[in-house]
Amino acid sequence: MDDIVDINTMFGPLPASSADLAVDALQELMQTHNVTAACTLSTLGILLDSNLGNAATRAACSEQPQLLPVATINPTMFVGDKSALSRFAAEGFRFIRFFPREQHWPIDFAPFHWVLSSVQPTRLPVMVNIDSIGEITDLTRAILAPECVVILARVDRATLAEAIAALQMFPNWHIETSRLLAPGCLKLAADAIGPERLLFGTGAPALPIASGLHTVQFAGLDENAVSMILGANARRILNLS
Repeated sequence: MDDIVDINTMFGPLPASSADLAVDALQELMQTHNVTAACTLSTLGILLDSNLGNAATRAACSEQPQLLPVATINPTMFVGDKSALSRFAAEGFRFIRFFPREQHWPIDFAPFHWVLSSVQPTRLPVMVNIDSIGEITDLTRAILAPECVVILARVDRATLAEAIAALQMFPNWHIETSRLLAPGCLKLAADAIGPERLLFGTGAPALPIASGLHTVQFAGLDENAVSMILGANARRILNLS
């Protein structure tokens, strides 16, 4: 049985969908689909305040060892206080995730560049949601050290070519798979950049784990590639035991 690590999950209120994503619902999905570990965060860090959300994330993950905490930062509220950023690694956060569309800021945005330069001493990977064509190109111009690990989330058929072009330029960049559900997309990405650059993600529990899992399992990839995408790549990049 493959070791499965889902790097794209969250819990908490989602007002736009009139939903409240329960931690219990996420855990039930993980058990149903044999997901070993899930990187997760509280939506409070997206919608309200990153400090509040990060505290809620730490609290939930401290009670459930299979849940791995992910930090959030809202660049529109960042005014240079680096004290919280410097504690992320010590507090057990696995990477830092950014939500431009939900927080209404563009990727070509000076405070975002400032945040990126400020978090680089933590040596934590960063995940950035991609929601439209051109955003990946803007991200290539951001202040990022060559060794910084970047994960592009929500890449879909419309933005896949742009993502592949960026990954050709930056060897430490990766793609999260939750939106690569269209026929042939995942195989195309694996052939173009290698399966070692793809990380399994679902968006659970807002989105089903089953569809993402089946996409990887039936993409026409060999067993080694499937194992890398489902878990081995995440364990390597995030230094998971």
